[in-house]
Amino acid sequence: MRLSTRQTHMPFQPLPDKGPGKPNSSDFGLFIVRSISAAAFVYYQLLDQLSLARLFVWDKAEWDLANQLNELGLPVPGVLSVALIILLLIAFLGIVVGIFTRINALILLFLTAFIFIVPLNLSPTLTPQTLVLYLALFLGLAFGGAGRVSLDFLMAGKRIKTK
Repeated sequence: MRLSTRQTHMPFQPLPDKGPGKPNSSDFGLFIVRSISAAAFVYYQLLDQLSLARLFVWDKAEWDLANQLNELGLPVPGVLSVALIILLLIAFLGIVVGIFTRINALILLFLTAFIFIVPLNLSPTLTPQTLVLYLALFLGLAFGGAGRVSLDFLMAGKRIKTK
């Protein structure tokens, strides 16, 4: 029997690690999807709630979200409603920048599922179909991450270089 001279490596040899690759077009596409979806949620759903939260905290004005959480029987609905809006805003900023993307996406996934299941009315444009779209997007970000156009990727690259 004659062995082929073409096989010069073992069949189960690991591929050499070339370090982190450079961003490609799909990474830029993922950055655009992250940015547009976060901007849409913040603009259409959170902007009004942020101004109402400010009036609620500083001027002791009535706030529908705090009343909705009070009707659900949750403890300290005023604090919870302000914390909900601030947590949503911080998580969206993290998604856009790409820092701790999977954690922020999980936070947004759970908060959006809470808004969907409990039927909280954040804005008139937040329909169940929109919430399902956001749930799918946050689930994808939680599993897939932010891509190579993110601070997560830059920090991972610097960590590899310092080793």
